[in-house]
Amino acid sequence: MTAISLPLPANALYPEPQTLDFEKIATFIGGNGSGKSSILKSIFDEKLKPGSTLYEDYKVVCFSSGQNESYSERFAHYLNTERANRRAFSLDCFYYDKSLAKLLIFLSTTGDHNGLVRKFLRQNNYVIENEFDEDESTKLSFKVKVDNAYIDQVRHAVKEEESGNSDVITNKAYHRTLKSFIHTLIDESYDFSDSIPLKTVNLAQSIISNVSFEADEQPSFDSKIMFFTQAADNDYFIVKSSIEVEFSRVNELEGEGNKTLRLEDLSDGEYQLLFLYALVDLFDRENTLFLFDEADSHLHYKNIGNLWDVFQGLEGKVITTTHLLDSISKAGIDKLKVIERGEVQYANSSFKLLQRLEALSEVEETQCKIVSMYKNIVVMDHAHDWEIFKLLLKKKLSDDERYSDEIIENSLSDFICLSISSGFVEGQDKNTFGDNKINWLKNYERFLTTLKTLNKLKTKTKRVFLICDADEYPNNLIGTTENPFLVKGHSFKPTEPPKPPKKDANQKTTKDSRPLSKVALLSWKRREIKHYLLSYTALGTACDEINRHYVEDCHLKVGKNGDIGTDGKFNSYLAKHPSSSVKEIVDPHINVDGKGFCIEKTQSFVSCIPKEEISEDIVKMYNYLVATNE
Repeated sequence: MTAISLPLPANALYPEPQTLDFEKIATFIGGNGSGKSSILKSIFDEKLKPGSTLYEDYKVVCFSSGQNESYSERFAHYLNTERANRRAFSLDCFYYDKSLAKLLIFLSTTGDHNGLVRKFLRQNNYVIENEFDEDESTKLSFKVKVDNAYIDQVRHAVKEEESGNSDVITNKAYHRTLKSFIHTLIDESYDFSDSIPLKTVNLAQSIISNVSFEADEQPSFDSKIMFFTQAADNDYFIVKSSIEVEFSRVNELEGEGNKTLRLEDLSDGEYQLLFLYALVDLFDRENTLFLFDEADSHLHYKNIGNLWDVFQGLEGKVITTTHLLDSISKAGIDKLKVIERGEVQYANSSFKLLQRLEALSEVEETQCKIVSMYKNIVVMDHAHDWEIFKLLLKKKLSDDERYSDEIIENSLSDFICLSISSGFVEGQDKNTFGDNKINWLKNYERFLTTLKTLNKLKTKTKRVFLICDADEYPNNLIGTTENPFLVKGHSFKPTEPPKPPKKDANQKTTKDSRPLSKVALLSWKRREIKHYLLSYTALGTACDEINRHYVEDCHLKVGKNGDIGTDGKFNSYLAKHPSSSVKEIVDPHINVDGKGFCIEKTQSFVSCIPKEEISEDIVKMYNYLVATNE
């Protein structure tokens, strides 16, 4: 699938242009007021801006779950302008609210017997079809009028044409269609010399097919859509509030007649789903850009799944916003975009994504659903530990042409970090080390096993790495020849990738029932990740407060990373230095008062650390994780 780089104009919350990179579907998530809707509105406004070419290759179709006056007013102005410029059928931007849902649903079922609307009606026995697959039961009614203002325009056009000007409204597709509509359904002799008072029109597929829907040139969409969109604008011809649609509920019991069903008789979710289906049926083209603002609101979780199936099958592109966990789960990690203050977040996206998801819900099952979208799960004491690790890694490898920041990010793109704290103090049973993380893993494995049994959800997770702060855990129980971080002396046993399936005595293949191919309990060599931020060059004399406790061989120095201590052995003194002292020195460089960890501030601090003062542990951990992922 081809990736798209869509330019985004400035919006109400973010004053700079930006770019949205996605593959057909982008799903915006963020807190209330984060700017999700502001970005959609900025695209819509830019499309309607006279002379703008930013979205000239796209036809933009907008939907909002609620009444949005800003969209309505801008679209009404656009329609009026296009009519005034005699381009009523040359529309390439559309916005519909619920007031026109009935009209669009009718146009869909009567225009496309293979469309989503017709399929929905058929599945629910809401439609009667003839041998030609025509909809014989769905009816549309509304009131129409032709007012004096339009009669005056027609009279003026006639005079203009008599003067030799053929570019007048009476020669345009809208008027020719209106004339056919009135002659077919109201008065075949009507000549626009007088106004038409309010009259009720009843439509069915067999009736609407008799109307000639004209076009000045090849329209982007069906000319019926163009006509009805203009005719219903500001009650120009059709009184929008009078539109009604009726279905026939087919009763399969012998002797029981069919029941008339109004759209209002359906649930809010069915109503909205039909509305969305109609938009897709009528407007989905390769160059269509759908903007769906909380399209999943009011929908039952099963219908959310149906909606996402539709999104996946679109010819066009879609940007949607959501705050529902079922939609987030259906979307998949690769389609989620975190929005903050009107800006699309790319850097540290997994960290911000997890922050947002934690704000959405604290339910463990929800958390399991989300992280199961990743191949690899890293469990650390804090989610920002993963960000510190990545920043140190990039700086450590900054001079190695094999490891650009982009290459590192791509190699870790299948990892997500989960925050679960677990402490260990001297004197505790060694088997309690990392116990909170281990308990989470057990629950997660049960979750995966249940899903596998029920065949309910496809998961991607293959490996889980429980990375603990060393705290007071004995250094001699951390690390092996193959893995310098593997925890020893513990009842927890790591799981290695499964061997090829064996055959039993009956020569039948025995499948491995374990839900994960690898799990490992690991520990940093130092007390916690912040100990790896200790750098004499970056912190200066503040390090002297730490150095004064130990012999000189173990001191932090310019150009030294503190890995090696006395006699060329592991520097256990620095590794086990009290956390309180380290935090007192490091925290002001990575935290913001009152808000806590700040990724931008930490990045600025890490940039001041020479790569030779960054521990080799950082690269070793990276190599282990990436090698396991291959």
